[in-house]
Amino acid sequence: MSDRGAGIAANAAASTELAYLSATEALRLFRARALSPVELMEALIDRAERLQSSVNAFSHTFFDDALAQARAAESAYGRGEARPLEGIPLAVKNEVDHAGRPNSNGSFLLRDNVATETAVFLQRLLDAGVIVHARTNVPEFCLHSQTFSMLHGVTRNPWNLAYGAGGSSGGAGAALAAGMTTLATGSDIGGSIRIP
Repeated sequence: MSDRGAGIAANAAASTELAYLSATEALRLFRARALSPVELMEALIDRAERLQSSVNAFSHTFFDDALAQARAAESAYGRGEARPLEGIPLAVKNEVDHAGRPNSNGSFLLRDNVATETAVFLQRLLDAGVIVHARTNVPEFCLHSQTFSMLHGVTRNPWNLAYGAGGSSGGAGAALAAGMTTLATGSDIGGSIRIP
């Protein structure tokens, strides 16, 4: 293998390792200044850009904004002002209100809906420093045990694309399994996070 080929392979391995880094370990590395929130976000965005077309875990992405927030998080660590979850990437289920962001709930009826408020639990996570880089796919109004909708399509199991990802939190489960996010939100009325 050429030096260039070895370098590409090493970068791919490092990217994969970062994609499956736990939030606890990421925070430890951030605090030790051994890893930057920017490096982690870039690794996840890289995977998402490569895998989204086949897995379809995300209904919306906010990558440019997320990278800007990751740079701000990096600065916060440098100043010793990091919040408890500073810089941790979070993918939010497309049913949760996040002010200024689309919230279609997987339905054509709400395809142009933009939230005007932020759900309390999400606001608490934002206040703790998470960075929302994407919204995860859901079935229409989260009312199915498989994640598919006419608006956002089918979410596939990243381990076997011939299968769906379950639901209604299938986008969240698929994003985590594919290494496209560090954390993801889900909800459960009748198995929505247990099925995926």
